Amino acid sequence: MKKKLIIAAILFGTYTFANAQTIGDITKATNTATKTAAAASTFDVATISNQVMGLLSPKLKLTDAQKPAVNSLVNEILNKKKSVLPTKKTDLAGYTSKMTATRESFITKIKKLITPAQFQALTPLLPKSAQSLTPLAQMLF
Repeated sequence: MKKKLIIAAILFGTYTFANAQTIGDITKATNTATKTAAAASTFDVATISNQVMGLLSPKLKLTDAQKPAVNSLVNEILNKKKSVLPTKKTDLAGYTSKMTATRESFITKIKKLITPAQFQALTPLLPKSAQSLTPLAQMLF
């Protein structure tokens, strides 16, 4: 009788331990998903767009005709980043790859919207890494 009781206690302990591990895994997954969603929701496209345009307009001396087109491009890039941002925590290589493509797309598209002289003025403003604290770095990295 004691052997049956000991075996039952061991089985009950094993079952309880396994469920505790599963609940811990579920809790971790939920917390990660919540943090990722919070990071994406705190990425304010309108605010960053205003900051980028506040930097680009005077530095590049954008004309009234160029401003809406550049603003549209900036918003497009920021929306792409916002859609990719949740993968930054889960798939850093994929995030980096997509953001590299987005940066290249921005440069290609903006060349068509501004003059060569304006592009020369833009080149030194473009951040080299995410360590830069400019609005352009927020947009491009």
